[in-house]
Amino acid sequence: MKNISVNLFICVYKNIPFLRKVLDSVEQQIYRDFTVTVVEDGDFKDMSNFINNSNYSFPILHLQQEDKGFRKNKILNAGLRENKAELCIFIDGDCVLHPKFIYEYVKYHDGSSILFSKRTNLDDKTSQLLLNSNIIVPSKLTMIKNKSTRVEDSFYLPFKPVRKTLKPRIIGCNMAIPFSTLQAINGFDEDYEMTGYGEDCDIEWRLQKQGFSFLHMKYHTIQFHLNHDRPEREDQTAISRAMFNLKKEKGITFCEKGLKKDVEF
Repeated sequence: MKNISVNLFICVYKNIPFLRKVLDSVEQQIYRDFTVTVVEDGDFKDMSNFINNSNYSFPILHLQQEDKGFRKNKILNAGLRENKAELCIFIDGDCVLHPKFIYEYVKYHDGSSILFSKRTNLDDKTSQLLLNSNIIVPSKLTMIKNKSTRVEDSFYLPFKPVRKTLKPRIIGCNMAIPFSTLQAINGFDEDYEMTGYGEDCDIEWRLQKQGFSFLHMKYHTIQFHLNHDRPEREDQTAISRAMFNLKKEKGITFCEKGLKKDVEF
């Protein structure tokens, strides 16, 4: 097994019980050469207290910013400026990880390709089961009986080949990108300040435009999304979609408002 440095970025907003469960799943990872960066799109004091008083075996860097609406990309770039790892893995603070999640990303890391997968969406009953127990990986029977969705994405089948794809449709809660690759496109575009659209498809488009390849990690990098209410955000989605289309028309892959700010265009 190759040995590379990994930084696991966890995006959070206020929900401490969810983050605790996610970190518990990180504690069970079989690959151990990693650090964790918790990037918080806000400045919730209880979150700081929880992280500062946590007792995990891995180092945790916690970064916050003033709570002024959706600025996920801004705090992600702040985390990247502190990064010293070769491979950056991105998840959300509501996604519980299979014990071989990091291991599989490291196994297929080739130095430049973008690795990604989907997630199983747990129902509320199964989510509460995880939150109130030591269970990390729920049984297939439990998920099916309780009507979780995308249960097929929870099958860990390491013998299945990882396939290259020209139509990746990456999601920000389950992807791994080499740090050098992120530097090549200047990180995440901070112009996106609306939820629901843009932050994922924008970076996907810019990476594709620069010629990077994508590897679909289905059946390899398994995660379980804890159930929670999702607010209606179609108005914001429309604004972000229009911005994304304008950026595509300009064809600029190295974003102006990104990892580095002192870049001349």
